[in-house]
Amino acid sequence: MPGSSRDKITGIYSAALKVAVCAPALEGKANHSIVQILSKKLGIKRSTISLHSGRTSRNKCFLLEDLDKKEAARLIDEALPPEKRSR
Repeated sequence: MPGSSRDKITGIYSAALKVAVCAPALEGKANHSIVQILSKKLGIKRSTISLHSGRTSRNKCFLLEDLDKKEAARLIDEALPPEKRSR
């Protein structure tokens, strides 16, 4: 969600992680912000996060290198707001 009042992970909707960013959807600024947010909230290096598909789409797919599916799911769950966590 580009143009948000603040950068945050808002939850999981339709099996996708929803991320709100302040940056506009212009010249990749929102995509760059998403990488920064994921890096900070998941506690992983920015260099291990890459945009796999959806460069110009609202729906994007990011690749988190060096993480297996279970570890990625755990980190994402921990990054969610408390009321949205699975535990």
